Amino acid sequence: MAAFLTIPGIGTFRPTFDAINICTEVPKDQLGQLLPIEELERRSHSFKIEKRHGKRGSRLKIVCLPDKAVLKLLQKHEAALGSYWVNKVEAAFDIDARSEKTALLVRDWLLRHLGKINHERGYIGFVSKAKKGPRLTAKELKRRGLFDHPTIYFEHDKAAHNLKIYIRRRKLALGQFGSIIAHLEWTSKGGRAVRTHFGGDQLSDLINANLESYLHRFLILEQIDYVKLGKLLAPRTVMRHAKLTSSNPRANAIPVTALFRDADYRASRVAHLAIKVLEQREWPQIEEVRSVPEEVWRSSPAQIKGRFRDAIRKMQAKRHAKKPAKRRLQRHPLTMKKLQTCFTKISLRRNRVRLRK
Repeated sequence: MAAFLTIPGIGTFRPTFDAINICTEVPKDQLGQLLPIEELERRSHSFKIEKRHGKRGSRLKIVCLPDKAVLKLLQKHEAALGSYWVNKVEAAFDIDARSEKTALLVRDWLLRHLGKINHERGYIGFVSKAKKGPRLTAKELKRRGLFDHPTIYFEHDKAAHNLKIYIRRRKLALGQFGSIIAHLEWTSKGGRAVRTHFGGDQLSDLINANLESYLHRFLILEQIDYVKLGKLLAPRTVMRHAKLTSSNPRANAIPVTALFRDADYRASRVAHLAIKVLEQREWPQIEEVRSVPEEVWRSSPAQIKGRFRDAIRKMQAKRHAKKPAKRRLQRHPLTMKKLQTCFTKISLRRNRVRLRK
């Protein structure tokens, strides 16, 4: 029995390490003689040794399984690695799904509630193919355990700490695949990021890493309160009574009249309009953003906060660029701290699960 974190009504996160890169100064041919390659391959999804281009030594590219057996075996032969360091780690958290459709529902729910710490890019992108190369064929997708659905990225490729989510089949030993899952993955690139997130860049640091604590630290699930956001953005517009301007009696009939007399409804409308305006401003510039579904960009904490953060920065830049004028009474400007009050945190539940072998 192991303790894992569950989102009520959605599923239980099953933690594992995915891809791990280890750099060493020992040449590829020498490592091939010193390490039990066949046994390492049996205890992992894949295990490869590559020559480091333009640099001395070699690189081990490992795709782990949840039991970390390949890391434990590699630690027994740690002396053969010589001077080494881990420079890439993918920490993955999978939620089981009964079907492809169920996995998409889980993925979409996560997208509508998922935030990211230090979200530098400020928006999410749906990517259906690699930047270089054509779209994968049905045969290639099946061979890789993937489905013909986009991968959603929260940062640029070169970010030191990236977050992505997609659906796939679970990775098993010897390159095999299992059941369908929704796959949530954080990637730490570079020795500095690995040391910061896992306490070191050695095998022992990864073996002893507590992925449940990692998930607690980096998983942000929030629900936006549109009424609070609308009142924050336009308190005067929201609080005053709506005026009926139409001469057509049908336009002023219930329930439309009743709705606009409700301050909460007006606040919600203000919030939705602001989110839509900020989102559509970026569509001509960024191609991968135009494919984000409306139900995602209207409710995603990562997307909404990123758009408002960019808008706040632009307003501050304009304010500083203007010539100093006579001070006049103004309402307090919007800040990210005030914006955060419009989001409610969704709590996880800790439970004990008997994992299938």
